[in-house]
Amino acid sequence: MDSHNRWKIKFSIVMVIAIIVIYGSNILILKDPEHVVSYIWTHLGFIPVDILIVAFVLDEIISKKEKEAMMEKLDMIMSTFFSEIGNDLIKQLSSVNQHKADTSYLESIKNWTDKDYENRLKEIKNVNIAFKADVAPEDREEYLTNMRNLLVSKREFIVGLINNPNLLEKEEFSGLLNAILHLDEELEHRPDLSKVSDVDFNHLNGDMQRIYNKLVHEWIYYLKYLNKHYPYMIALIIRTNPFDETADAYVKE
Repeated sequence: MDSHNRWKIKFSIVMVIAIIVIYGSNILILKDPEHVVSYIWTHLGFIPVDILIVAFVLDEIISKKEKEAMMEKLDMIMSTFFSEIGNDLIKQLSSVNQHKADTSYLESIKNWTDKDYENRLKEIKNVNIAFKADVAPEDREEYLTNMRNLLVSKREFIVGLINNPNLLEKEEFSGLLNAILHLDEELEHRPDLSKVSDVDFNHLNGDMQRIYNKLVHEWIYYLKYLNKHYPYMIALIIRTNPFDETADAYVKE
């Protein structure tokens, strides 16, 4: 028996002795054992009620704290995701987006507040963000090759994230990871990207649009999280904003 369990047993014995002494002295002094027995009997009836209430309340509090801790870890995972691949994906997709004007508002996030982030998230929650890759036929092979190289280099990282069972709590983020793996698989099955026709490129464009739509939403959510919990980290994100082609990491003001 370890010292921790021995301490519990000793403490329990001391408490039982204290109960006997208190109630025993009460009977000896007041000479009214019926009253003491009645008192004990009455309070014993409340014990199951107390246990029931405490059990539900504690369970609710513990569950809430555990969920908050898990969501905090998932938000930190998102930070790693954007550092590893998310920002690069945004740059590659946004740079060729024919409808980049639709996300031009993301170029000026410097002065956004928590409310601004919340409003934007509500606006785009059920909206498909316009995306169409505007890449000349002669440049498609190079563009798709760069995209494939990026996805292949980060494949193990993405698979590792998907294997995290806690990600089931973040359906949108899980959907983004699955969309990325799907595009990776599509490109991997095309060993010669010079053979990609207009029809085939349109098909790949649909896969890229799916990623872009989810990526923008998760990026705004990620910035909202940083702005609230880690404001010192968001400064670098603002300076290296992947939606701003003129962004520069160097501090100039």
